[in-house]
Amino acid sequence: MLPLVLFDIDGTLLRTRGAGRQALDVAFLALHGWADATEGVHVAGSTDDAICRDVAARFGASWGAQKSEALRAVYSTELVRLLAPPERTEVLPGVAALLDALSGRAHIALLTGNWRSGAEAKLGAAGLWERFEWGVYSEDAWERDGLVPAARLAAEARGLVVGEVIVIGDTVADVRCARAGAARVVAVETGFCSPTDLALARPDLQVTTLADGLGWVVAMVVGG
Repeated sequence: MLPLVLFDIDGTLLRTRGAGRQALDVAFLALHGWADATEGVHVAGSTDDAICRDVAARFGASWGAQKSEALRAVYSTELVRLLAPPERTEVLPGVAALLDALSGRAHIALLTGNWRSGAEAKLGAAGLWERFEWGVYSEDAWERDGLVPAARLAAEARGLVVGEVIVIGDTVADVRCARAGAARVVAVETGFCSPTDLALARPDLQVTTLADGLGWVVAMVVGG
């Protein structure tokens, strides 16, 4: 029985210098005529569907799955275009080394608020998509707190017998969603929350980068 380690994407594995928000703005403008649609909308630690719902509320509109599907198609095309220049995507320190260290010692999957197509675009641009066999995405739970239970179900559906579940993320929302799913959590300070805010959320382990905390994270996963 191996532990299940669930990785967030933005701010944890990589940075895309705002490409996701920019692609959403393009899609909202193209389909709904809403300029600067995500301005003032909290996106860090949210899911893409929840962001869309909040954007729509800002413009006095309702939102549903069909609207998400249409927007997702435009968004994904624009995101791939934005991520074409190699300098747009930055893999964060220690990511490759940690994935290597956990190989064969844990089940590794994604837990992200991105739509699957967005996750594939971002990780593909970073050369990391093939490192993850599966994941749970915004399509699996509009609210982030539902993603760990979704991951447990997805693991079971794949015939995996998992032990402890550990979430690795960069926001207070990652800590909260881990707790909601009875998982342990590693908070890394490379993303969208201050070290103080992360500490106040009381993760099981907090590291400055995955490179600096490599030994600690591996020990937590392997040692239980």
